[in-house]
Amino acid sequence: MEKDIKIIDAVAILYNPKENIIENIRAYINNVHRLFIFDNSDIINNSIIEKLREFDNVIYINNNGNKGIAYALNMGAELAIKDSADWLLTMDQDSKFEENSLEKMIDWIKNNSTTDIGIISPYHLMDNNYESYVKEDIAVDTVSVMTSGNLLNLVAFKKTGKFNEKYFIDYVDHEYCFRLQKNGFHIKVFKGSVLLHKLGDMEMREFLGSTVCFTNHNYIRRYYMTRNRLDLAYNYFNSFPEFILQDLHRFFIEWKNILLFEENKIKKQKSIILGIIHFIIGKYGKYDSK
Repeated sequence: MEKDIKIIDAVAILYNPKENIIENIRAYINNVHRLFIFDNSDIINNSIIEKLREFDNVIYINNNGNKGIAYALNMGAELAIKDSADWLLTMDQDSKFEENSLEKMIDWIKNNSTTDIGIISPYHLMDNNYESYVKEDIAVDTVSVMTSGNLLNLVAFKKTGKFNEKYFIDYVDHEYCFRLQKNGFHIKVFKGSVLLHKLGDMEMREFLGSTVCFTNHNYIRRYYMTRNRLDLAYNYFNSFPEFILQDLHRFFIEWKNILLFEENKIKKQKSIILGIIHFIIGKYGKYDSK
């Protein structure tokens, strides 16, 4: 028996978007009742706003500056709850569903018991290597997923609480996934759905006979990533030790790759060290170089 889902709303977060944001939105706009768009941009692109207003079910909100991903997600969830939505699709500006992937994920929700599911996510394809991924119409448990493309159970949101706004950006997704699980909800990946996802400015190099991938995140992102991943490790190591150890290993690999391959090495090193210091002294929120 198909489960009755009254309303699926969506939230999208913009930060100095490019024109292709409109194409990305078209890929899912007809699958949601309302789309709440929060614009964190430094300079508002009026051309894009005019195009967004062509969608009848888009509500555009100018945040008057960057208030972070967690703030926008929380506002989107609260508006969706007021709209009587059951689920919230969370999207970033660089992601796009492949073919009918979102429809398949929604159909899976309709035909399966979801009372203990906090988030169901598509598979995030980041290298466009279609041949290496085998699609299956099954949902499997996982520890954590990235925010974009997820369907968030708003019953679980009301029980678990808000996204952690002190993180601002980076690791907001992992922290929330951990908290959902501590509140008794599962995180699922539906392997029949694919999201094309861009992670940083990815590059690949040959080094000592191996292929090395690095993301070229800017120095401010390196600050957030460092500070927040250390906070995550401190607070959740006992509950999710395998994930935390793997992530700390990635931290040192990324640091090595910055030294070997990336530009602005000195600035990024300073940001990483500042992130460590701010974690130690408990300074959170928006980036502050002091």
